[in-house]
Amino acid sequence: MFGYVLPRRDRLSEEAQVRYHAAYCGLCRALKLEYGFAARFLVNYDMTFLYFLLREGDPACPERCFCPARPWCRKACLPEDGAMRYAADLSVLLSWWKLLDARRDSRGPRRLAAKAALLLYRRSYRRASARHPALDAAFGTELARLQALEDEKSPSIDRTADAFASLLRDCAAHYDGRERRPEQLLLYHVGRYLYLADALEDLPRDVRAGAYNPLRYRYGADGGTLDPADRAQLLETIDASISMACSAMELLDGRRDRELLSNILYFGLPAVLHAVAEGTFRKAGNRRKT
Repeated sequence: MFGYVLPRRDRLSEEAQVRYHAAYCGLCRALKLEYGFAARFLVNYDMTFLYFLLREGDPACPERCFCPARPWCRKACLPEDGAMRYAADLSVLLSWWKLLDARRDSRGPRRLAAKAALLLYRRSYRRASARHPALDAAFGTELARLQALEDEKSPSIDRTADAFASLLRDCAAHYDGRERRPEQLLLYHVGRYLYLADALEDLPRDVRAGAYNPLRYRYGADGGTLDPADRAQLLETIDASISMACSAMELLDGRRDRELLSNILYFGLPAVLHAVAEGTFRKAGNRRKT
């Protein structure tokens, strides 16, 4: 995914930090159990957030599980349940569509790597798609809409961000058949934040590579940077989506992991956005310098 949905760990209690890492490790194990060892490489913090958002009921107690990255020790893992399996399924589906996009838009080694990954995960994708055919079809529809906007070099950041945000909204809309309006609204605005934060970070590279970036056409940023007024305007609209996501969270009831959700939305997203705007954010390993 993107790796922009992270907590402020210095503001988390020790218990919440343990649960956060245990959920990440539990998702890694669920991917392996459901889709094989190679699927472990699809684990990400964005889907860990989705797990905490959709899960209801009493918190599960962590178990001890084997970690292939650290075979000399046992890691704490939250057990697999419906929300964990759903997060694993979406990790596969979203990664598949992201790889398709990378194959279409990349050149040289990056395109070859995307093609190889598509071959590796073809069977996993088919299994996830069979489990959630309506959701997979919705992803395809929204991404086709986004691709059409990119092909016409649309200068509208609202239309392009809406296509991606609608994709994230569908993740809650298709979970367990229940009406989940607050979760849908929250994920819509998290998706909008993700798309625009990614566009801001990738702007210099996209301009150099001649790739589409809505900020280039919206603000005339052919030099790969935004002037201060344009950057302030962009940050203001992203901040508005973060505020809307926070407001939607206040409509949720009975969430046992509210500390984690609040931390990510109120502290994590603004901190990551600030780091992206300052050019100090690092995607690799989901690390951030602030």
